[in-house]
Amino acid sequence: MSSSIGKNFEERFKIDWQDSFPQGTIDRLYDSMSGYLSISTVSDFICYNYPNIYYIECKTHKGASLPFTNITQYVKINTKVGIKGVRAGIVLWLYEKDRVFYIPVSTIQKMKKDGEKSVGIRSLSKYDIIEIPSKKLKTYMKSDYSILADLEEGK
Repeated sequence: MSSSIGKNFEERFKIDWQDSFPQGTIDRLYDSMSGYLSISTVSDFICYNYPNIYYIECKTHKGASLPFTNITQYVKINTKVGIKGVRAGIVLWLYEKDRVFYIPVSTIQKMKKDGEKSVGIRSLSKYDIIEIPSKKLKTYMKSDYSILADLEEGK
């Protein structure tokens, strides 16, 4: 996959978030693309929709699952779990499957504890993962993230 597919998905996510939460806000954090760990960010986006703040890391992946090793911001975003009013998660687009998911970081914690090495379609029945209602456009998905408005505390 070229990096432009992932970057374009991030732009699509931003548009869809704004459509899903017209009274909310979304900010893209600086992406250095340099590979230097010292300037990595906690997530790709910080979003707000009353009364919650969301730390969202966007990932695109070929196939049916994303290896945890591909979630390079895990250590930083993990620090947001358990804070009242904070929702921290991964928005994953499995582009060959035309499916979009929200995976709470707390779910990834549990999966790692259980010895899992990746998250994807087979994880749906066993773990707390939300499939985002989405419609296929020419290449990307148009997604409705309003389903995340009622996430439980810690998700």
